[in-house]
Amino acid sequence: MKKKNIVYYNTDSPEKTRSLGEEVAATLCGGDILLLFGDLGAGKTTFVQGLAKKLGVSTDVVSPTFTLCAVYPTKTKKIKQLVHIDTYRIHGPNELRDIGVEEYLGSPDTICVVEWPEKIESLLTKNMHTKKVMFSHEAPRKRHITIEEIA
Repeated sequence: MKKKNIVYYNTDSPEKTRSLGEEVAATLCGGDILLLFGDLGAGKTTFVQGLAKKLGVSTDVVSPTFTLCAVYPTKTKKIKQLVHIDTYRIHGPNELRDIGVEEYLGSPDTICVVEWPEKIESLLTKNMHTKKVMFSHEAPRKRHITIEEIA
């Protein structure tokens, strides 16, 4: 995969991490897939809450660690749903195939966000538009977030 561009951000509160999610949501198109990398507590779900807010999701967004996948209807014209996938508890891509995740990945009216994407790389194809979003933290509230667009 060829790198297109890399952008670096720092946030120092959950509110600012959510706000960054809102900013990023404004740049997304249907079919985009965000791959979220980072330790537990790094701010991944907080970031997704900002994405959801900007897309007009009206329900609370929480990590789908136990359900594996959550589908949220949006209130935008071109993007009909936000799909939040958490692969932390799975052992491989077949578990996600069994619940139909493949139908969402790259769908033109869907934004997919995948936490712990290392476990499902085989489901991602070269023609899918993906962005790697890497989270790290050095203090309880300070986050370093890097967004890398992948061709």
